[in-house]
Amino acid sequence: MDKHSLLELSEEISQIAQKAAESVMDIYLKQKITQKTKVDGSPLTEADLSSHRLIIERLNKINLNLPVLSEEGKAAFKKDIKAFWLVDPLDGTKEFLNKNGDFTINIALIENGVPLLGVVNAPAKDEIFTGISGVGAYKIVEGRLFEITTKKINIENLRVTLSRSHQTEKDVRFLEVLTGTFKKVEVIEAGSSLKLCRVAEGQSDIYCRMGPTFQWDIASGQAVLEAAGGELRNLRGESFQYSFNSKKKNPEFYSVGDPTYPWANLFS
Repeated sequence: MDKHSLLELSEEISQIAQKAAESVMDIYLKQKITQKTKVDGSPLTEADLSSHRLIIERLNKINLNLPVLSEEGKAAFKKDIKAFWLVDPLDGTKEFLNKNGDFTINIALIENGVPLLGVVNAPAKDEIFTGISGVGAYKIVEGRLFEITTKKINIENLRVTLSRSHQTEKDVRFLEVLTGTFKKVEVIEAGSSLKLCRVAEGQSDIYCRMGPTFQWDIASGQAVLEAAGGELRNLRGESFQYSFNSKKKNPEFYSVGDPTYPWANLFS
């Protein structure tokens, strides 16, 4: 898909994500939120399902004839799907239930295993991020559009983003490595795919995930990050690909704003 087509498509996807965001916020503002527990122990709310239904309905109306793989969907594993939508209708359900605002709606276009387009909408923060391969990355705040880019690393003061709700012993050890490598390390906590977006907009230098994640958790954020000049790699420094497989987990990974620094050396 060419740059012009992706740019036009990004506007449609942003509108879909915004409609989903409005449906999520209607539920977020309620005093009591209906929820249940999924098989894997993670929470599922009425907002997850409402957003899922709205996104699926509207993506299917776009004249691209692409299948949709959503966290809350029932898509079956298929090896021969080259292009598809990858959706997390509500990323950061724990943050949603805790009402701290760090949750997002994620929609990504995957082609040949690579995210070409990603939209991350953080409705409670009134922030929308868009990443378009070969075009650039953008942030909308209170209706104002800004182009965003990653920042060069400052070895005097490294800024690292950690998960607000999913920190592990591996994260503690990783922080120890950083504090032994850089003069000063500043920790920035965030939830959902906002962790990737904070690197994309230059607020953080690195976000590393040592715990389990699924494809829909990070694809849209990766699109934003890489369109802004950063990169996302597994701990060996290798890229990895997305597939139309609902059970496919991501490897442990790091995402950085300055790809020129030898980040993989931190994990060797």
